[in-house]
Amino acid sequence: MDPQARRKKIIEEVQRSNSPVSGAALARLLSVSRQVIVQDMAVIRAEGVDIEATNRGYVIHSEPVVTRIIKCSHTEEQIEDELFTIVDAGANVDNIIVNHRFYNRIEAPLNIKSRRDAKEYIEAIVSGKSKSLSSATSGYHYHTISAENEDILDEIEQELRAKGVWLPLDDWIFGGDNGCN
Repeated sequence: MDPQARRKKIIEEVQRSNSPVSGAALARLLSVSRQVIVQDMAVIRAEGVDIEATNRGYVIHSEPVVTRIIKCSHTEEQIEDELFTIVDAGANVDNIIVNHRFYNRIEAPLNIKSRRDAKEYIEAIVSGKSKSLSSATSGYHYHTISAENEDILDEIEQELRAKGVWLPLDDWIFGGDNGCN
């Protein structure tokens, strides 16, 4: 395989993966050394591809093109299912927002893009290190979710509605004041 075809294959493999792809895995797949992969990555970056080396492997940053705010209410035990539903459909959970009666709007970034990210978040809650922000509002909360297209976001809303955790948006999120439930 010539270098140009190999670099194209590297990009395809990293884009297709739902998790970081290690240089060793790419080297095995393409029957080259790890050093060749490192050199190819430098060329790929020079060509303008936003590829990053993380401690878990290579990822390509492709910004989702649409976002939506959704409202949910559920128990702590249902958090994992909610997050898995969103990421399994191909979306990111960008943040969590609650409307606390005393503190008003509280927003925190989540940046959950995979089951692995979701499991790490759940682990922090289960271990007692942290509590979910939604616990401050009896399970009522909002998420900004982002995906490549509206169809994915529509599918997520339908799945969450079927599971009984999705709620219609109220005016508060758009500047009104009728809040969390």
